[in-house]
Amino acid sequence: MNLFVFEYFSAGAMAGTPLAASATPEGQAMLNALLRDFTGLPGCRTMTCLAPGMEVPHADEVVVVSGDWEASFDELAARADYALVIAPEADGCLADLSRRAQGAGAKLLGSSPESILTASDKGGCARLFREAGIATPETVQVTRATVGAAASEMGYPVVVKPASGQDCDGVSLVSGPEDLDRALALLDGRESWLLQRYQPGVNASASILVCGNDVTPLSLNGQRIKPGIPFAYQGGSTPLIHPRSGAALDLAARAARLFPGLAGFVGLDMILTDDNCMVIEVNPRVTVAYSGVSRSLDANLAEAILNAAVHGVLPDTFGPGRRVEFDKGGRDV
Repeated sequence: MNLFVFEYFSAGAMAGTPLAASATPEGQAMLNALLRDFTGLPGCRTMTCLAPGMEVPHADEVVVVSGDWEASFDELAARADYALVIAPEADGCLADLSRRAQGAGAKLLGSSPESILTASDKGGCARLFREAGIATPETVQVTRATVGAAASEMGYPVVVKPASGQDCDGVSLVSGPEDLDRALALLDGRESWLLQRYQPGVNASASILVCGNDVTPLSLNGQRIKPGIPFAYQGGSTPLIHPRSGAALDLAARAARLFPGLAGFVGLDMILTDDNCMVIEVNPRVTVAYSGVSRSLDANLAEAILNAAVHGVLPDTFGPGRRVEFDKGGRDV
């Protein structure tokens, strides 16, 4: 079986931009961890493409991109039986590349393009969560003309964020009206913005495996996030020990079932307090937490992802795993 594992920033997409500079370490961490796990599976031949100068991961075939990563993507996807695609959800990028891999003949080891688009709409997700009785911060769509009044009505501090995006890109904690213009400057060029009530608590992510309507929780993870303009992701730890850990994983599974077509490894960002847990958003793809979770658990997560996609089978349970702390680039700390 030929498997093409693609990571957007490691392949040189958006090279030279501030977003690429920030996101590439995380991208390399995910790519390296996935290829390490898949390359060790019997009968699995791994392929990837990388920009020049990137750390070469464990893979059976590594194509160095010579200026046109899209041509390399198409060529490898056409030779793959399966493809696992990691890319930003913003502007439909992840959904488009997933369709592109399918069009080349590869089957996806991840979520369907349709479910990716639904999960990528953060405002739509907030409405779905509320309708399903899943706790989530108050969220409203705003424009530059309405954001000031909406923030005053909601009450500072508030979070301003793009309606679709990756990681902490464009996400800001605004403490008062005097900080609003600085936060909005990070959203220039974005067509849709969201205003969200700030919820203090423990930053967490739930890592789960999804196959159809079946969900197997993998791990609840801590996130080290520095709030500000913008927020800054600084790494994480797994497993997160918290009084609400079990409830958080159950809530994550409920939330994931609202999105038909989610598949494989999925991450959900959450906030935990002493007496409650909230879902913030869904990441319909492998997240940087994979690099820590895969080292924490005794089982090979890649094998579980493959079994779910090929055979429609999920393991009953995982964990609990050994303690792992990792930085933004997935390295042990």
